[in-house]
Amino acid sequence: MVEDLQSLNKDAITAAKRYMGGVAWFTVGFTFCVVVAYAGNLALFALGVIPVWLATTMMAVLTYMSYTPLHEAVHGNIHGNVERLQWLNDLCGYAVAPLISNPYASHRYEHFTHHRYTNIEGKDPDFVISGLGRGIFPAFKAVFKFIWIQSGFFALNRWGTASFREKAVYCIELLFALAWRVAFIVLVDQPGVAVVVLLGGFLGSAFTGYWFAYRPHLPYREPLRYKNTNSLIMPGWMKPVEWFWLGQNLHSVHHLFPRVPFYKYHALHAEIEPALRAHGTPIIGVFDRQPKAGK
Repeated sequence: MVEDLQSLNKDAITAAKRYMGGVAWFTVGFTFCVVVAYAGNLALFALGVIPVWLATTMMAVLTYMSYTPLHEAVHGNIHGNVERLQWLNDLCGYAVAPLISNPYASHRYEHFTHHRYTNIEGKDPDFVISGLGRGIFPAFKAVFKFIWIQSGFFALNRWGTASFREKAVYCIELLFALAWRVAFIVLVDQPGVAVVVLLGGFLGSAFTGYWFAYRPHLPYREPLRYKNTNSLIMPGWMKPVEWFWLGQNLHSVHHLFPRVPFYKYHALHAEIEPALRAHGTPIIGVFDRQPKAGK
């Protein structure tokens, strides 16, 4: 049995290598689309073309979507193994970071700590989001704490050993993310401008915490590599809109093989599903959380 698991793990690693290492041009294009749509949404609202409710909704949606390119850049998945395009990877990361107020240059410290200590309370910085399932007030507290940790982890845990350049970049990123929001609220003469910027951004960040951290890791009990993250299977009626989740319903693939671009999760998941099942990866329904049979 142990030999079978080892063999399946080797097969999964071999399969994953075929999906990583190249330049993720799709992510580059996606980054451009998200930044343009984000700016366009704010411009249309500022001009009075779209109402508060629509601008707020789009703000939330695009805030959520902005995290995927940031996440990919942190893992180096945009330039892959083409080191001469490291600048392109960084450009994408810096471009979307101010949209979700999560500094790109420092986020890797928090995120890599999450990967290293997944589901271990007191060590996994994302563990705080587990409070989402404990009621309304604990949920709000968990979201605010999660957002605080995402942006403040570097200052709280890395500041003493960081270089002057790292500290400067971190502060500049935070100040810029704050400054453009304050400037927009002050300068745009439209009712509900603070709702669009603040509530829309909060809702997007909350959904990011829910979908990237909370749902994939429930019930937060298992730290083992193949078991610490779920594969959430969408029902048939959701397939037309499954793209909205940007592959994160199969977050198990990311934790197993972080260098695989997000738009390849589904293909790799289908290929390594026997290994996932043999190792006990939770492959469950997105709503009922019941085990789902293989195809």
